[in-house]
Amino acid sequence: CVVRLAYMFSVLSFRCTSLRNIRDNEEKDSAFRGVCLMIGANPAGVVQDFIFFCDAVASWMHPKQDLKEMFYKILHGFKTQVGEENWSKFADQFPQPLKERLIVNYGV
Repeated sequence: CVVRLAYMFSVLSFRCTSLRNIRDNEEKDSAFRGVCLMIGANPAGVVQDFIFFCDAVASWMHPKQDLKEMFYKILHGFKTQVGEENWSKFADQFPQPLKERLIVNYGV
């Protein structure tokens, strides 16, 4: 199981980049739920590629409410984990449209 998680995290950036380019639909919803569960199982494993997750989350126009809540918990959990100062430094890397979508939709 540890080996599988390691592999899953090694392809997270690719997975998120692919998902951000898919229109909102059931397949995208299902894939994101899997990514969220994976992150929940090992939050530290996503740190290196978290910007890709943020970008993919911001690509959603209208996620279902429970999925949006999953995104909210992960984003706020990460922000809490790294602290306000480190989050600000991290978010400074974001392109302005990404930063704005995350603030408006998730308050981070």
